[in-house]
Amino acid sequence: MKSKFFLATLLLTPILVVTFSTLYFTMGMSPDGTKNNGVFFKSYFDLNDFKNGEGKQDLIKFEDGKWILSVYVTNMETSKSSIYLSRQLNVALNRDINKLKRVLFYSNKLLETNLNDIKLQYPRIEIIEDKNGVLLSVLQRNSQIDFNIENPIFVIDPYGRAVMYFLPDTDPKLILKDLKVLI
Repeated sequence: MKSKFFLATLLLTPILVVTFSTLYFTMGMSPDGTKNNGVFFKSYFDLNDFKNGEGKQDLIKFEDGKWILSVYVTNMETSKSSIYLSRQLNVALNRDINKLKRVLFYSNKLLETNLNDIKLQYPRIEIIEDKNGVLLSVLQRNSQIDFNIENPIFVIDPYGRAVMYFLPDTDPKLILKDLKVLI
């Protein structure tokens, strides 16, 4: 008799757990929001859809399977802190440092000399020109802040989908926590 009761308990436990968790969820007691410290973009967009100025090749290649920590530079003074922070975050990732690459996007030709200086200062950074400024307008449409003024850090997954951006006043430790979960 004891073995039958034990067997029934073993068989019914998973069924009860699934049933009660489903009821709990459907009655509106589900988790609220997310635990992310970044802000998700309003709608999905894929960077594989963007082409370079001639329209022949992709703006950026995603063949290496790395996450991308990027900044769209519209003003050198406001973006310097984001560029520096992206480098610090990359270093702080420690063993996961090779799973991430840093990219700067720009569309203003007047910034090229300053960006070349940045390239000398941060040698492992990739600089990509968004000739038509299409990426900037898509970032603007899908975010709550003005990318022309703020120049925040945003994250792109290894498949080319823009995932989230971090508000300029976000604590770097919280950004690092999100990156460790993502990567």
